[in-house]
Amino acid sequence: MMLNADSAVAPPQLNRGMTQPGPAVSEHDLINHVLEFCAAAGYTIPPLLVIDYVVALRSSPFVLLFGPSGQGKTELARLLAQALVSPFDEQYIYVNLGIASEGTSFVHLQDRFGWLKFVEILETAATSANAHRVFFLCLDNLRPADVMTYFSMLVHGSDNIQRLAIRGYPADYWPSVPDNVIITGTLDAAQPIDAEQSTLLAQINCVYVQPQWLQASIQTVSTHQRMAPIGFQRLLLQHTLRSDEAVGTRLRTLLGDDLEEFWQPPAELAAIMWQAGLTYDEAWRSAMLRSVANSFTHTGQGVFVPDDVVTNAHFALVFALTRQMMLRLWEHKQYQRQLEQILKYHLDQLPPVSSFSTTATLYY
Repeated sequence: MMLNADSAVAPPQLNRGMTQPGPAVSEHDLINHVLEFCAAAGYTIPPLLVIDYVVALRSSPFVLLFGPSGQGKTELARLLAQALVSPFDEQYIYVNLGIASEGTSFVHLQDRFGWLKFVEILETAATSANAHRVFFLCLDNLRPADVMTYFSMLVHGSDNIQRLAIRGYPADYWPSVPDNVIITGTLDAAQPIDAEQSTLLAQINCVYVQPQWLQASIQTVSTHQRMAPIGFQRLLLQHTLRSDEAVGTRLRTLLGDDLEEFWQPPAELAAIMWQAGLTYDEAWRSAMLRSVANSFTHTGQGVFVPDDVVTNAHFALVFALTRQMMLRLWEHKQYQRQLEQILKYHLDQLPPVSSFSTTATLYY
């Protein structure tokens, strides 16, 4: 039987890896899922730490976990990836750069071996078959000089392509970093930071892992024969704001057009910047606004304060600025004490949050 044009029914459109046009889950669902996974593995983690990490991941392809040695930075990176992807061993790779101290040829060979694995994962992630999958890469035990060497190109992106500068490789062979790759570096904040490194760190999304924040009574959680949770990888891939244009549009939509005065550092942080000789330049401001824009869900709710966009935006800015300054001024204990007091004050001003199912204390 022939069908005419009016009665013909078009075949359904198939979208690889997608069952519906928009995400079926929210950023709050994602945060809850990670917290519940960590709890099942025996870790007690404050929701604020997971919120902070998720906002940073959405804001930048490179996130730096910093804090005192032995506080669980590497474990946090592994847990978040383990909660979201499966098969875990295919979408997560760990490279230990702690062996990459200057000196011997043996260390250099080990260093190169790690980077070869790293580049292989970048190439795998870039294939069209993997476009809907998120790949997590953890670079452990970075030094400030490593961040400066490897990630300055990734941060600046002068040719609009994010590239990873790799020691020993010609510049023409530096690999691009696909949008579905998230790189987490860990840094012992006690390491000295020079002025040039400090300027670069201002443009990197940093997550401060405070002493005793990550507590563990470790249990075994099987990563085999487990389906990846549906929707969370797509959420991370589709709802990130990383360009200045996208960030500006998002913030004007949520908060109105008159933003200039609102985005200035609070007086107490501006005073510390002046005393310490830090300049709140355009690059630093741009990085902070990316954090603020990504502190909202794709439906416009705040991840810190769900029902008040202004309070959420203000806290997100203060929180991001304070973290950056704590890293850049780590050796100056008088500033550290002031910054911790400022952060605690703003945390105490937040209203109770009911978006998370966890019974753990929200912030500490």
